[in-house]
Amino acid sequence: MGGPEQGQEAIFRGPYWSANSSNYGTSRQYQPQFLIGEGEVKFFPTANYVNYYGMANGLPINAANSAAVADNESGYSPTQPWKGRDPRFYNDIIYDGRKMVEASIPSANEEKYRYATLYSGGDYRVPITTSSRSGYLLFKFIPPLSNKYDLGTSYNKSLNVHLPYMRLADIYIMYAEAASEGYNSPMGKDPNYTKTAVDAINFVRDRAGVGHVAGKFTGSQDAFRNEYRRERAVELSFEGHRFNDLRRWRLLIQKPYTLKTSLEFDRAPGFSTTNAKENRVVNLREQVILERNFSEKHYWLPLRNVDVMLYTEFPQNPGW
Repeated sequence: MGGPEQGQEAIFRGPYWSANSSNYGTSRQYQPQFLIGEGEVKFFPTANYVNYYGMANGLPINAANSAAVADNESGYSPTQPWKGRDPRFYNDIIYDGRKMVEASIPSANEEKYRYATLYSGGDYRVPITTSSRSGYLLFKFIPPLSNKYDLGTSYNKSLNVHLPYMRLADIYIMYAEAASEGYNSPMGKDPNYTKTAVDAINFVRDRAGVGHVAGKFTGSQDAFRNEYRRERAVELSFEGHRFNDLRRWRLLIQKPYTLKTSLEFDRAPGFSTTNAKENRVVNLREQVILERNFSEKHYWLPLRNVDVMLYTEFPQNPGW
């Protein structure tokens, strides 16, 4: 975030370090080693998380939250998984075929890096220690030209990653959760405020150019709950909220939330770099990378031993 709009969006600002610490640290951990020249991918979105990014019409890609399952109502197709998605998908996520380098690439052997090759076995996928393990890359916090060819992370760019602890969209989504859960209805609202819970989510979506919450999700609180949680996952993605959200919802130790998956697929004939959104794929499937072994104790944080040893009546949190 930056520029004049930050003054309207940030509610509680986070600490600001130096531009250089992001420029030569964090910013170099979003891309494969061959693109940045040093460092390696540390931050990449898992496939099952990217599935929360729905379609531009506001519908989720499908009821099963799986990229491999077709959904005729939303318009999502597993043979064209990048087409018609929520605009935030294109802003936040690097997918197969997207252009990564604008500048001249001096070596013919490196020209293959100009466009993301995120299909199974592609250059952007191997080796997994320095490339994408999931089939996606994250570009929410860094400019698209952050590479050694376009010099987007050079010293004179003063790139920095600066996230507030709380921002305006978070306020609206928290209000939607509180109003709907408090009144057990998607139409729940504070008596002194004009917006219902659904209105608050739609306000956030309007800012992103995404379709409103569909009517099939506003008939009951159970149906709406999945949508406001999905909206929170997308709008506040990778901003440090997810772990505590899952704890608060008592979902942290439940499947599928403990799973991390990759998207595996092959390019279909006719692949084009002209409009990567339209490209077709075949053999699309998700594979489990790992499962987090969280347990009940992770709903609490451990207290310091020096504190719990002061008094016998001051026990450690359960499980710790």
